[in-house]
Amino acid sequence: MSIYVGLDCGGSSSRVLAVDDGGNVLFQGQSGAANLVSTPEPRLRRNLQHATRGCEPANFVCGCFAGLVNDETRAKGEDILRQMFPGSSVRAEPDYTAAFYSSPMDTDVCIIAGTGSLVCSRGESGMNKTGGRGYVLGDAGSGFHFGRDALIHFLDHPNSSSQALRHAVIDLFGTDQEGAIVSAVYTSGPPQVLARLAKVLGTDAKDGEAYALESIDRNQSALVEVVAQHVERYLKPSGTLAISLAGGIWKAAPVFKDRFQELLAARYPDRILIVNRLTKPPLYGAVELAKELSLGN
Repeated sequence: MSIYVGLDCGGSSSRVLAVDDGGNVLFQGQSGAANLVSTPEPRLRRNLQHATRGCEPANFVCGCFAGLVNDETRAKGEDILRQMFPGSSVRAEPDYTAAFYSSPMDTDVCIIAGTGSLVCSRGESGMNKTGGRGYVLGDAGSGFHFGRDALIHFLDHPNSSSQALRHAVIDLFGTDQEGAIVSAVYTSGPPQVLARLAKVLGTDAKDGEAYALESIDRNQSALVEVVAQHVERYLKPSGTLAISLAGGIWKAAPVFKDRFQELLAARYPDRILIVNRLTKPPLYGAVELAKELSLGN
């Protein structure tokens, strides 16, 4: 009997799942961030050791990592996996690969919008990606950008912001004082901190707050353009376009998905669009990649 282990290693948390040939779950674990670029290596290793503590010895292991951006980081990820699972066959892939592999079989493109964002699809020579680049250079339609808009609105209009936004800010930072909030943002990691305010922006949009509606229009329009770039470069120019949505933004509030679909339909008036949220977590895609690894052995 073979044992397959998948790891979904993101910038906020890491999850582990082990299954056998029959699909029976043998182990589940979770810990903190494991981004190959931004998480300090000692912390990354501690987090993964904690997440995998008690896991069955595995035959095939796939780790899907945030921050896997080139051959060097792939080699780093595979080295870490070999040390954690001695004697196992291992592979390291970008984290978005897990999301695509957990999508329905007929998916053309997967749009991931969580703390960050990107668009991906599978081609003849492997995975294709558009967008991403991190919160400084990209991540259109991500939790970071929505949360940033929410916090800026609160700092600019502390007395007229919604009670929902005020409570969310105080819950997150422990204060409503600008100086303390700004200090906390820059010392705690802007993407992860600000993304936590995306949900309350969705609430404000539902309640008709102008700043929130404008933010959703602007950011989702930018994400639609990233999708259009990807489709033009990698996919068929016509016909049905089946899209899977992965990441926390699509679960934060219905308005994010609803407005995105409206903007996408306006961008592609002559195409049949099938847009659905993932029904299986990306972690299951990492397990599928581990199983795929077994086919070459």
